[in-house]
Amino acid sequence: MLEPQITMHELSLFAHVPNSRAAHVERALKTVTGMSGVPLLEHHLIYKPKRNRQTIGGTASGSNSAGPANTGAAGDFYYLQLVADILKKNESQKSDPGIAGQPASATMPDPQGGDAMEVDSVQVTAEEDKVTPYEIRKQKWTIRFSDLPEVSGKRPVTSRMVHNAAVHEGDALSFVDSLGYMPISEYVLSGDYFVYHNIYITLTRILLPSQSFTPFPTSSLRKLDPADSFLLQASIKVPSANEQETMNKGVEELKTLRAELKGVIELEPGDRLSLDTRVR
Repeated sequence: MLEPQITMHELSLFAHVPNSRAAHVERALKTVTGMSGVPLLEHHLIYKPKRNRQTIGGTASGSNSAGPANTGAAGDFYYLQLVADILKKNESQKSDPGIAGQPASATMPDPQGGDAMEVDSVQVTAEEDKVTPYEIRKQKWTIRFSDLPEVSGKRPVTSRMVHNAAVHEGDALSFVDSLGYMPISEYVLSGDYFVYHNIYITLTRILLPSQSFTPFPTSSLRKLDPADSFLLQASIKVPSANEQETMNKGVEELKTLRAELKGVIELEPGDRLSLDTRVR
C-alpha cells in the first residue's frame, strides 16, 4: 500500500570534499547551521526496466503496448530507487560519533522524511545486529524517481523534478517487480545531515555491502571511493517549478548558504550527465 505520492522540484548545490577536509567542513556546517550533524544511514536499491525500447512498442503490427516500465514507446526509460532509512529501523544502535570522531548529539527529526544520505558515524556491533536482524522485505521503503536535471545556465543551481512514494504496507520489492523493474545494484549512503532554514544539507559517502541486500554489520561495508572522499549536497524542495516566486526564493537561499561557506568549500551546480537517471 502506497502513501500519498509527493512530487516536488529540487534545487541543489554540490561540493566534493576530500577526506582530509571532512572534519573542517563539518565544523563549518555546525557553525553555520547552529546544530551538530545528525547521523544518516540509508540503504539504496537501484532498479531498471526489465525491457527496453527495442523490445516493446512499435512492432510491425502497430501495437505500442509498453507495459508498466515504459514512459512511452519512443520515450526514455529511467532508473528507480528504493530507499530505506536504516537508522530508524535499528534504533537500538547506541554509538554515533561524528565523521571525525566528534559527537553528533542532535536529535532533530529528518525534515525530508528520510530523504537523502559514514561508517564512522554509526558503530553497530555484531551483538546489536543479532538483536535487530536486517530483513530487507520488512524495511520501510520509499520509491524514489529523480528526473534528468534541467539544462545548466537557466539557473545557478541544479534543478530537477523528484518523485517520492512511501510504501506503507506490504512487500515493496515485490511491488516494484510487478511494475516491470528489476534490481541491478545497491549501495549504502552514510554520513550526517544538517538543516539550514529550508535547506537540507548532507555530507556523505557511498559504501558497498559485501553481501547482497545485507548492510550489516557496518564494519563489513566497503568504500566505493578508494580516496574515501565525501559529497556535500545542499538541497531545497519547492512544490512546483511553475511557482516562480518560490523557485527564486529557493535559489536565493542556496546562494546565501554558498556565500556563508565560501572559503571553506565551494558549492556549485552538479554535473548534469553524472546526475542523468536515464537508462542507456
